[in-house]
Order: sequence, then structure tokens, then C-alpha cells
Amino acid sequence: LSDAELKRVVMYHPQVLRYSVENMAPIIDWLKDRLDLDATQLKKMVLKLPALLSYSGEGNMAPKLDWLQTRLDLDDLGLRNMVLRAPGLLGRSIEDNMAPTLDWLQMRLGLDAVELSNMVLTFPTLLGYSIESNVEPKLGFFEEELGLSPSEVRALIVSMPARLGYSLKTRLRPRLEVCRAAGADVSIVLRGAGQTDAKFCKRVGVPLEALRAAQGTPEADV
Repeated sequence: LSDAELKRVVMYHPQVLRYSVENMAPIIDWLKDRLDLDATQLKKMVLKLPALLSYSGEGNMAPKLDWLQTRLDLDDLGLRNMVLRAPGLLGRSIEDNMAPTLDWLQMRLGLDAVELSNMVLTFPTLLGYSIESNVEPKLGFFEEELGLSPSEVRALIVSMPARLGYSLKTRLRPRLEVCRAAGADVSIVLRGAGQTDAKFCKRVGVPLEALRAAQGTPEADV
């Protein structure tokens, strides 16, 4: 770690200063061996989730990794890539979080095993979302307010799971508002969810200021 990276770890998770080297070293070694990580990948995980230095390998992380690999039918490379992108999964509960989320998504969207696996591999942070307060309201918004059929929503989410990662309050609803005001096709809200505000406004044919007003913020384009 550089000095700046070390500062980042300590500022983000100051409890790390209470951990003993004798406890942290075996965790680092176990994680490196289990996921076949190189030094850069290992550092990336620690920078994203310093708390993993307090996790037990066999007692905490092993059951989660084994479960994810089995539930999603992942090879070792797929498991490693998923955890590298979202190490926070190692802090989630199987029974309380990940299993119910996967079961609900599979049933709600009618996904087969391959589609479910691909969704999580493409957008692993989805496993950390609350169904009740996050995912279900968005799916309802797509169907009820955008007028998309369940099959259309399913196809758009399966093709780009990250569409579920955009905020209803600051991104999706303001864009719906300007689309309605401009008489534009509201399905653009979901289909163009990944576009920057400037590109979205150009596509719809409205000034960026109109979207900023709907968002209630003067923030720069994102």
C-alpha cells in the first residue's frame, strides 16, 4: 500500500488498528489461496473492504464462497471475478440476504439458472440490494409508470442488470418527468438509463437545465 492507500484503509475502517498481525496474516494468506489472487487483486479487495481483515477464513468466508459458487454454478474464475468486483458480498448473510434475494429475483423475473448467474456476474452488487425498498419499487416503476410489459422489463434487465442500480429519486423519476413534459417516449427512461444526463437530454430534446430542475440539484453532469 502507498501512504495514501494506507490512510484510506485506516480512515474507512479504523478498527483495523486493533487487529493483531497474527490474526490478519492468516486471513490474507487464506483469501489469496482460496481465490488465487495476485498481489494487486488482493490489495484491491482490502481497499474496497478493509473489514475483511477481521473475517475468519474457514468460519466466515469459506461457507459464503462455497455457497455462491454452488448456487450460481460458477467456476473458480467466475467466483474470483465476482468477489473482486463486489467484495462486500463476503459481509452479507446467506440466510438473511443473499439466498432470499436470489430466490426472489429468479421467481420475479422468471430467470433460469444461467440467466440468474449471468445477472449476478455482470452486476454483483445486486446481491446487496433490499428487495422491499429497492428492487421491487423499481420494477413496479418500470411496469406501472413507464407502461412496459413484464416481458419487456425482464428483457431489458437481463440484458443490462445495472439498470436496477439507478436511483428512482435522482435519476429515473426526474427523467420520466422531462420525458412527459416533452411528449417523448417514456420507455427511454429505462432504455437510456446508462446515458449521462447531457446525452439523455439531447436524445429527448430538452435542455439539461430542465432535468436539473426536475432533480432539484445543480450538480454537474453524471
